[in-house]
Amino acid sequence: MAQKNINYPDIDKKTYSQYLSGDWKELIKTGKHSLKNDIDFYYLQVRMGIAYYELKKYQKAILFFENARKLNTKDDLIAEYLYYSYLFSGRSSDARKLTKELSLKLKAKIGIKVNPIFSAINIGFRTENFENYKIEPSLSDLLQQNVKKDYSYFAFGAEHLIKNNQKLSWGYSKVTVNTTMFDIGDSNEQTDDDWLIKQNQFYFSYQNQFQYGLNLVLAANFLNIVSSGGTISSGTPGAGPGGFNNTTASYVSNNIIGYFGLQKNISNFKVGINASVSNLYEDFQFQPGIDFTWYPLANTNLYLSTNASYKIENKNNQWENEPVIKQAIGFRLLPVYFEPSITFGNISNYTESNAFIVNNDNDVIKNRFELLAYAYLFKSKLNLFIKYQNYSKTNTYMLNEVEHEINYKNQTITGGIKWNF
Repeated sequence: MAQKNINYPDIDKKTYSQYLSGDWKELIKTGKHSLKNDIDFYYLQVRMGIAYYELKKYQKAILFFENARKLNTKDDLIAEYLYYSYLFSGRSSDARKLTKELSLKLKAKIGIKVNPIFSAINIGFRTENFENYKIEPSLSDLLQQNVKKDYSYFAFGAEHLIKNNQKLSWGYSKVTVNTTMFDIGDSNEQTDDDWLIKQNQFYFSYQNQFQYGLNLVLAANFLNIVSSGGTISSGTPGAGPGGFNNTTASYVSNNIIGYFGLQKNISNFKVGINASVSNLYEDFQFQPGIDFTWYPLANTNLYLSTNASYKIENKNNQWENEPVIKQAIGFRLLPVYFEPSITFGNISNYTESNAFIVNNDNDVIKNRFELLAYAYLFKSKLNLFIKYQNYSKTNTYMLNEVEHEINYKNQTITGGIKWNF
C-alpha cells in the first residue's frame, strides 16, 4: 500500500488538534515524521517544545523553543517556556542569561529582580573518623610513624553576579589537623612529638556564559599551610640552664592552583574539558581531564556522569603519571537528589570541583566511595547538602629502619547550606 503524502496544512491541523487534546506523545511522533519529510514551520517547533515540556523532557524541549525564538523573539509565551526549561534542566546560567532578553512584563511575571550584590552565600563543615592504624612494636623494635589524631574543617563563601552571563565566586576554608610523630629508639625510649597543621584556603572563580549552553570557568586556589610542633635544640649542652634552648619547629608552605574548564550542553548531554596546574608541597602537578554527563530522561531526575583525569606529577625530580576516574549516578526521590559515586586511582594531590577541593592529605589516598544527598527548598532559595565519603588510605612508617605500609579506612561527613537571593 502506498504511503499517504503529507503536507503542511495536514500537519498543521493534526498537530494543533493533538496540542489541544494534550496528546503529547502522538504530537511528538507526528512532528518527527513531519521534520523527516522536510516540513517545518514556527508552530510545529512551538508545539513540539510544549509537548516535550509537558512530558518533563525539558532538555529535549529546549532545542525547539530555541528554534522558535529565532523565528519570533517577541513571543513571551515561548520565552517563558524556554526560561523554565533551562531552570528545570539544571542550566541556571542559561536561564539567567536569557533574562536580559525578556520583556518587562514577563520579568515582572516571573519575578526577575535587579541583580543583588550577593547572589548567594554558603557555609560548610566536615567531620571525620578513621581506623586505628598506629603500629604497636615489640620491645626490641625501632619505630617512626606519623599518626593523625583529630581533624576539623569549616568554610564559607559567596557568589556575585557581574552581569546576566557572568558570575564571580569566592570562598574561605580552614582545616586544622593534629598529628603525633611516634619515635621509639634503641633504648626503647619513646618520644612523641605533637604537630599542629593549619591550612587556610582562599578560592576565587569566574564563570562566563559566552553563549547558550557554553560555559567557561577560570579559578585560582591559594593554600597557606603552617605546620608547628616537635622541638629544635640550640646552644651548648651542659652549659647550664641558660646554655641549651628547645624551641618549637615551624614550617610554612604556600601553594597555588590554577584551573580552566569549558562545558557544553548538547541536547540531553553535557561534555567538558578541564585542566589544573599546581605546586603542592613544592612539587609540580598538571591534571588535564574530560567530563561527560548523560541525562537519559532529558531532565535532572536521572543522570550518569563520568570524569576522567590524568594526573601528572613531578615528585623529587621524578615524573609520576596516573589516571583517575570518577563514575557517578544521580537520581531524584521526591524532593531529595542522591548521587553515589566511586573514584578509582591515586587521588593524592588530585583536584576536583573546579579546583575547589584539593586532596592533599599526608597519607596516600587510593580509592574513594561517596554518597551525596541534596535538596532545594523554598522555591530553590535554600539548598541543603550532606556528603558521606569513605577513603582507602595508606600510611607509610619506618620499622627497624625499613619502610613499611599499612592500609586503613578514613570516613568523612560534609554538610552545608546555601542561600540563593
